[in-house]
Amino acid sequence: MPIEPLKNGLVACDEITLHYVEWGKEGTPIICLHGLTANAYCFQAFADAFASNHRVIAYDLRGRGDSDKPSTGYSVPIHARDLAAFIDALQLEQPIIIGHSLGALIALYFAAHYPDKLSKLVLIDAGAPLPWSGQDDMPTWLTAAISRLGVTLPSYQDYLARLKQAPYLAPYWNQYIDLYFEHDVRIEQDGSVISKAFAHGILEEGLNYPQAQPEAQWEQVQAPTLLLRAGQGLFSESDQLLSQEDAKRIHHTIANCAYRDLPNLNHYTIIFGVDPVPAQEIQSFIEG
Repeated sequence: MPIEPLKNGLVACDEITLHYVEWGKEGTPIICLHGLTANAYCFQAFADAFASNHRVIAYDLRGRGDSDKPSTGYSVPIHARDLAAFIDALQLEQPIIIGHSLGALIALYFAAHYPDKLSKLVLIDAGAPLPWSGQDDMPTWLTAAISRLGVTLPSYQDYLARLKQAPYLAPYWNQYIDLYFEHDVRIEQDGSVISKAFAHGILEEGLNYPQAQPEAQWEQVQAPTLLLRAGQGLFSESDQLLSQEDAKRIHHTIANCAYRDLPNLNHYTIIFGVDPVPAQEIQSFIEG
């Protein structure tokens, strides 16, 4: 059974209130940053792996989960500012930062611009310029993730049935994916459900993506870094978020960067405890 969070609450971070969960009592704190349409509970598998030796903390980015959802103000630099305020609010001393997908872009930007606020950096399946230029050429898997936002479905069972049609999730479905999607939705009085993520903010995020400039951050990163790449495609063999070529560019440009390619995991299964290898690689890196 997944371990229960020791804390599950809200914290004021400058002008925004963020919802967070925390597992583990002792050790160097680890802050986990989730992806574009996700929530804090996508890191439950990592919490189970690390909480015996670390405080593992994950929060809902602005516009997601149970955090505030301002009408505007969504970009990687703004998320990095939120992270700095979150660290200060919890009075953390140089935590380890783990980011997945959009969270990796935020973590990368944060490491480059707030170098004294972290000790180590883990980038999971992102950190390079996006391999598409706009909504029209986004990959099918991302379009599917975004399409669920703002859509009301008759029941949670209907919601899960729709998700389980995805070939990159269905064969790997486990308790961690279940837990994640339980926290993805708001259940209305009539039993219908809708995702908690703020669709308008996520679309604004896409328009503001050029501000992230990931390739401009690589040489600025001072913290020891681990990059994990998911090599398995989602709908096709070649629709990975992070290409091998870009992963190697990151590996060679960040001054102190270890790199592991995980060919049997996809962009989602890399964080959901489907295989122990990602957690093992991270454990080895943060303890080393």
